[in-house]
Formats: sequence, C-alpha cells, structure tokens
Amino acid sequence: MFELQSQAAPVLDLERALAALQAVDPPLAELVELRFYGGYTDAETALALGVSERTVRRQWDKARAFLLLELQAP
Repeated sequence: MFELQSQAAPVLDLERALAALQAVDPPLAELVELRFYGGYTDAETALALGVSERTVRRQWDKARAFLLLELQAP
C-alpha cells in the first residue's frame, strides 16, 4: 500500500501545481492539459487553441517554468 501512495504523490503534486496555474492563467492551464494529458503536438495544440505554433512553444515554456516553481515550493 505504501508503494502506491508514494507513486501517487508526484501526480497529486502536479495536479496542485496545475490548479495554481489555472487560478492565475486559465488559457495556459488549458495548453498544459492539451499537451501533457492529451498528448497533443505543437501543431495540434495551436489548431485547438487558435494560435500559432510559435505561440504554443512560447506559452509551453512559460507554463513549464511556472509548474516547476510550484513543484519546488515547500
């Protein structure tokens, strides 16, 4: 049972970080959901969001930086 809990902890931490991102920038959180959970490519994400692929890459970098900071917070 302990092993299952230790494996679930990183997923729960990511969910909390994504919720924090959703609170400050919902469109950025949507991009993360499409890329991370949906497995969308840059092109597919751009089409779904109605933006350019360059914008997707720039926003993806911004979202990743935010999530990394959230995950490192005590």
